[in-house]
Amino acid sequence: MEKNREREDRIKRTTALGIAVNLILGLVKIAIGYLTGSVAIVTDGANNATDTLSSLVTLFGLKLATRRPDREHPLGHGRIEYVSALVVAFIVLITGLSLLRASAGAIVNPAPVSIPASMIAIIAASILLKIGLWRINIRVGRAENSKALEASGYDALSDVLASSITVIAALLSRVSDIPFDGIAGVVVSAFILYGGYSSVRDTVSSIVGERPRKEDVERIREIVSRHPPLHGGYDIMIHSYGPEYSVGTCNVEVPADARAERIYDAMTDAQHEILEEMGIYLVLGMYAVNDTNPKVVEMRENVFRILKGVDINVISIHGFHVHFRNPRVHFDVVVGFPLEDLASFREKATRQLAKKYPGYTFEFNIDADLS
Repeated sequence: MEKNREREDRIKRTTALGIAVNLILGLVKIAIGYLTGSVAIVTDGANNATDTLSSLVTLFGLKLATRRPDREHPLGHGRIEYVSALVVAFIVLITGLSLLRASAGAIVNPAPVSIPASMIAIIAASILLKIGLWRINIRVGRAENSKALEASGYDALSDVLASSITVIAALLSRVSDIPFDGIAGVVVSAFILYGGYSSVRDTVSSIVGERPRKEDVERIREIVSRHPPLHGGYDIMIHSYGPEYSVGTCNVEVPADARAERIYDAMTDAQHEILEEMGIYLVLGMYAVNDTNPKVVEMRENVFRILKGVDINVISIHGFHVHFRNPRVHFDVVVGFPLEDLASFREKATRQLAKKYPGYTFEFNIDADLS
């Protein structure tokens, strides 16, 4: 709980800093743009002002997301952070389209632009502030697992490029009649639109549900391996309910002759450790395997080789158990997403396995490559 409060406070402080910097820069640039008639500077300033609004939405979303679980939402309200990020993304897109229209008009009907060197220097100085904001947001965002802050950091980096283009256009406008101002406005608008599109894409991907991160999968398997007789870690699925809380499932292998009490204790310890270290409440299932038997080891290797021969999209097999008294073999086979005709694969695989091991019945699940 204390850790969650520290995370919330750090995100709030960083967001508040962004609001202050962007509000000041936005007001200054818009004022300079109107005084000099530069649509590019107005566009750049409006971009900073939009960042301020985005930060306010992020703060409001964070406040709602950190509410305690209730009867209707027993897993908390963490996903509201994703909703607020989506609102921010649409604000950015609307702003970008509006500024693109104004900038295109400045190209078609250019107006004289006169920007004093002192004002150009002010805009150039703002680039240094944005570089600092970019570094702070990225560092804190990664440390606190806040996608909203990371997005703000990358947005600040795009602002650096946009402001640089604005400064260059302002300097060129002093020596040429070409409508560099309007052209710069179009380029800056394009950056804004791309940033909004990227935010929509990434946020929607989080809402739809994503593949577990490779480092999380490896960490789970590492923790499982520290609790014998458990080993492996398969069919891992993780469902996020905000950056601080996730639930999931994971299957592990255990020796078929292991005592139930020992398995239960190991599962409980692994589950508690994963929750404490990773914030993931993981439900563990198990496969009872007899893979210490040399005949089973050889059979497993042959089965995998046969399945790989049936289709190259076979990735691995696990949960391999051979019943010798009533000749049956149970296992799961993991296949890549390019393999679409699962029924045909099962039919061919079963036929090839029966040919290699007559008298055995093969019962297997076909799993998607979830992790």
